[in-house]
Amino acid sequence: MNGERPPASRLLLVEDDEPLAGLLSANLRARGYDVTIAPTAEAARDILASGAKPDLLVLDINLPGDTGWSLLRSDAFAAVGRPPVIVASAMSVDPAKLREFGVAGYLPKPFALDTLRSTIERLLSEEATEA
Repeated sequence: MNGERPPASRLLLVEDDEPLAGLLSANLRARGYDVTIAPTAEAARDILASGAKPDLLVLDINLPGDTGWSLLRSDAFAAVGRPPVIVASAMSVDPAKLREFGVAGYLPKPFALDTLRSTIERLLSEEATEA
């Protein structure tokens, strides 16, 4: 594996902490990712329903309004083919719940940007291998 990824992989970052979302998106965009930010599960559903087809989601669970879990249960998420999901959450998450929703990765906050990047790269390269 050479660590390369397809150009402009599309990421949907579902994060209500605006400074954190800005930091993560700027860092990921600087590495060639096309990042869309949704501050709520409802906004993420609207983005998916509007035709966006992300290659991967980075999802906070504890959001204002609906939770991240509700997004994973939504028809909009199913309609885009259930792309891989990395749960990034300050609250601890039961591993059984992660398995139930088919979550590909879990990063407890705070996490290192390098850890997020390497997890994204690994999951996208696995997706490319399976395609």
